[in-house]
Amino acid sequence: MINILEFNPGWDRNIAVCFVDNTRQYQPEIRQLIKNQADGVLSNLYKKGYTVFQWVDEDALINHVSTLEYDFALVVSTGTEFINGTAFFDALSNLITKDFFIAGHILDRSDAYYELHHQCYVINLKHYKQLGNPKIGKQQLGAKHKQWMPWRSRENWHDDFTPKWVSVGDDTKQYNHQCHGWNILSKGFEEGYTMLVFDEELRNNKKHFYPESPDDFYKQLSWAYHRLNYCHDTYVHTANTETVDLPVKKYDQIVTPASGVWFAEYLSDNGTVIMYDYNKSSLDYWQKQYPDYKFVKCDLLGNDNLLDYVDTSIGNTLINLSNIFNYEGTTFFYSLEYRKFKEEKLLKAINDKFDAEIYFSLKASLFDTIPTWHL
Repeated sequence: MINILEFNPGWDRNIAVCFVDNTRQYQPEIRQLIKNQADGVLSNLYKKGYTVFQWVDEDALINHVSTLEYDFALVVSTGTEFINGTAFFDALSNLITKDFFIAGHILDRSDAYYELHHQCYVINLKHYKQLGNPKIGKQQLGAKHKQWMPWRSRENWHDDFTPKWVSVGDDTKQYNHQCHGWNILSKGFEEGYTMLVFDEELRNNKKHFYPESPDDFYKQLSWAYHRLNYCHDTYVHTANTETVDLPVKKYDQIVTPASGVWFAEYLSDNGTVIMYDYNKSSLDYWQKQYPDYKFVKCDLLGNDNLLDYVDTSIGNTLINLSNIFNYEGTTFFYSLEYRKFKEEKLLKAINDKFDAEIYFSLKASLFDTIPTWHL
């Protein structure tokens, strides 16, 4: 059964996201990390307003969305995430203004026919339906066959199998293997449709961890550890990074992460501000800007208790929990179950102590009302 995660209108409502769950193919220790990572990706897509269709069958997903009112399908497999804010989606908005059939990582596999890498690609559903909803085509080693050989650029993005462009060829070639995407690529080339190789903007603003290959995955894992440590020790939000939608009201005490001063208009005269964070660099930065505020180092995913630093006798209090329990810097290494547990535990502690107002920009428990993809 295809799960549908229906989100609010966002970037491009004519794009459906097909989220292919390949986690059953991974080793158990890799599977859990990728499930954590994929939850973060879904949260990212939630904030951007896309509707996500999730299932284990790639062809079924694409075929399903082709029956709906979408012009394009963004096909993403587990292990892929989008980085650098909205950069990928801005580039995607530009991409879909062009006339093409498929855009993605199209790889020249030499004696194997060209591969459409499964990590992330875009299909023009109009052309897809004109071709009769062709199957993507699974990898099959030893499947000898003759195909029209595409033209390709002499230049590569990096290795010699990563052409910068491909186009319809004029001769056939005997191939010894079939790679992922061989069928839909060949159908598109036969019809003369334009196939686009992802450009730098699309390539550089996403990340794939290659979880299907343990050797490759563990090479990529260092990047995730680097991000975890960078967010914990170094990165400073020097400005507001989230849109806050709160009714205008004055609070006598505001408790908030060290990442901006959007709350200033909500602070009453002589009100108290407590800035907390697990990142000492952020605390040091903001303490220089606002020395009259109170600053505390507090890790809500660890053993720290935020209420140890809050005056619970002040009833008129706003506690901003932002996206602490659904933060891209930590989701990879903290499961959804654990993050929800910590979130619920803190909420109960606050409610038991006093009647504070609590604000989230993104909750770990958002999937309580939306079918969670892997549970």
